Amino acid sequence: MSKKLITVLLTVLTVLILTGCNTDKKAVTETAEGFLNAMVSNDMKAASQFATEDFMNSKTMKLMDPEYLADTFYAAMGVEKEDMGEEAQKAVDEYVRKVISKAYKSFEIQDTKVMEETAAVTAKITLGYDPGASSGQSEETLDLIKQYQSEHYDELIAIYKDEGEKAMYKKMYNDLIPIVIGRMQEELENSAPSDEKTVLSLAKIDKKWLVTDLEENRPQAAGAQAEEEAAAAVSTAAGSEYASEDITSQEHADEGITADEQAQAGISSEENAEEGSSTGDTAGSGNTSESAEEADTTEGETGN
Repeated sequence: MSKKLITVLLTVLTVLILTGCNTDKKAVTETAEGFLNAMVSNDMKAASQFATEDFMNSKTMKLMDPEYLADTFYAAMGVEKEDMGEEAQKAVDEYVRKVISKAYKSFEIQDTKVMEETAAVTAKITLGYDPGASSGQSEETLDLIKQYQSEHYDELIAIYKDEGEKAMYKKMYNDLIPIVIGRMQEELENSAPSDEKTVLSLAKIDKKWLVTDLEENRPQAAGAQAEEEAAAAVSTAAGSEYASEDITSQEHADEGITADEQAQAGISSEENAEEGSSTGDTAGSGNTSESAEEADTTEGETGN
C-alpha cells in the first residue's frame, strides 16, 4: 500500500472520528439545553423527555414538586398536615411554590465533554433568589417568635395544663408558621439573584442522549433548597421549646415552689434515698448476723 493511500485513509478516518464526536457533542448539548429550558419553565413533563425515568423519580427532581416539599416541611417538624390549620397550610404551600418558581431563571452552557457512551455538561444556572437570604434564624424572625411567646404566654400555659404539651405545640405551630414563613417570604422576595455551577451527567441509551444525574455546587448547600428552608423554619419554631420550659417553671411558681426549693427538694430526695439504702444495708447485715447466731444455737441444742 502506497504512502499516499495510507495518508488518504488516515485523513478520512480522522474526519469520520471528528464528525462522530461533533455529532455526539451537538446531541449532548441539545439534550442538556432541552432539559434546562424545561426546568426554567418548571415543566417537569417536558423535562422527562430529556432525562431517564430513574432520574425523574430521584430525590433531586422531587425537590421541584410542591407537594413533596410541603410534606418534607411537616415531617421535619414532626407534625401531620391535617393537624395544621388552613392558614398555616396555605402559608407552607405558597412558600414552597415560590421557592420552586425562582429555582431556575436562566442558564448558560459553559462546557461539554463526551466520553463514548457518557457525557458531562457544565452550566451556570441563575437562580431568582439568594439561597442564604431566606432564613428562619434571622434576628427579625427570632424577635417575632419571642414577641409571640410573650403575648400568648398565659394562653399557652392554660393549654399546657388542660390539654397537654402536644396541644400546646399544635397551637404554637399553627400561630407561628404563618408568621415565620411570611417573614422568610419577604426575605426571599427582597434577595438578589445568584449563580451556581451545575454539572449534568448524560448517558447514551438506545442511541439517544439522556440526563441521568445533576450535581449542584451551591454557595450555601448543594441542592435541596427546600429542605434547607424547612430546616430553618423548624429550627426557628423550635425556639418554642423555651416556652415549654418556662411553662413548667411557671407551674411550680404557681404552687409556691421556687427554683432553689425545687433544687433543694431534689437534693433532699437523693439524700433520703441514700440514707434509706444505707439503713437497709445495715439492718440487713444485722439480721444476717442474728440469723447465723440462732442457727448455731439450734445446731448445738440438736447435737446435745
